[in-house]
Amino acid sequence: MAHLVKSKTVEGAKNKWATRWNCFFDAQFLFRRDTGKEFVLDVAAEPQTAKVNRFYVAPDWINEQPSGFPSLKLKHKAAQLLNPVCVGFDGLQGEWEDGWWCNPPFDLKFEFLEKALEQARKGRDGMMLLPHEELTTWWLDLVEGYATMIYKPDGRYPFYETDGHTKKQGVNFGSALVLFTEKGLQTPSMRFNRKVGRTHLTGIYEQIAKVA
Repeated sequence: MAHLVKSKTVEGAKNKWATRWNCFFDAQFLFRRDTGKEFVLDVAAEPQTAKVNRFYVAPDWINEQPSGFPSLKLKHKAAQLLNPVCVGFDGLQGEWEDGWWCNPPFDLKFEFLEKALEQARKGRDGMMLLPHEELTTWWLDLVEGYATMIYKPDGRYPFYETDGHTKKQGVNFGSALVLFTEKGLQTPSMRFNRKVGRTHLTGIYEQIAKVA
């Protein structure tokens, strides 16, 4: 995997950057506003990092767990409120649902983008959180000219470690929210203010926002 930028982040930790709740709230608001739909499935998550109450986990996650599966004990109060349920393994192999959310591992961006395009062509709309790198090959090949909309925040989003609780250090890159639908071919972009999603929460996410 080509590194985004030079950093001192431990090599093994570079691959997974868990979504913070404010970022997800923004994505949720923009997705609902522009598609009229809700997120129903997180296709690249772990118990501690899922942002939708149903998620797919990578097969290797099980092999990484110590005896007793302590990672199943949710640490963040927001995750405890959400209480997500694993409904499948390996988002790259299974079918997604209409209303998917995806923050892919860095070294699988290309594969998840290909899968996102495949699912969008089947009428299954969704959104990805991606490093905002418009001049990279993967962006030019799989985002520009294929995504429905690129949402550019007014600053960088922070991230969690894989425990879904600890703030990730060394966030030296910007991110963008990218919408994929069956209609997307022109790839316009728009600016938005971070935390706009907090003013448009419904259901369990109103409670989550109080502790996130």
